[in-house]
Amino acid sequence: MRKIIWLYGVLAGLLIGAGFFVNIGSSAFNSSSSETLRYALMVIVLGLAVVLAVRYIQLRMLAGEMNFSRAFIIGFYIIIIASVIYALMWEIYFINHGHDYVTSYLNEIHDRLKASSLGQLEIETRFSNQREIMESYENNFIVRFGLTLAEIFPIGLIIALLNGIYYSIQAIKNEKSHS
Repeated sequence: MRKIIWLYGVLAGLLIGAGFFVNIGSSAFNSSSSETLRYALMVIVLGLAVVLAVRYIQLRMLAGEMNFSRAFIIGFYIIIIASVIYALMWEIYFINHGHDYVTSYLNEIHDRLKASSLGQLEIETRFSNQREIMESYENNFIVRFGLTLAEIFPIGLIIALLNGIYYSIQAIKNEKSHS
């Protein structure tokens, strides 16, 4: 069972993290459509990894028996592994292209603030705060790693929970049909 969990977790993390390297040189890296696509990829890949792994384990190792706790725990471990792989892949990308990322992100934020209806003092205050956050992000591995994990882990946790609920409902249906 551990091998299956590791396999699906590593594959999911690698597939999602590969998106960082596809976008190299793209000026639209931070665009909302790019972010939407990245989150859609996360949902699809994590969903497939959890569903397929739990189904495989149910059929091949547990003789068709699965309940909420087993399904959730299997999914939870897959999500943890995928999240760490994803964050490590971001670190690899960031080491090579991090300064460009921070600069383009700050430029985009500054452009958005200028286009808003805020006053000059408010724009400068908000931009200054954003620049401090990005400096911390750029120079502190723990901050960067934690924020990267926070991108993917909640999505995966919801998927693992929904998968567990599905198997809980299936277990109740099977129990009713056998009684």
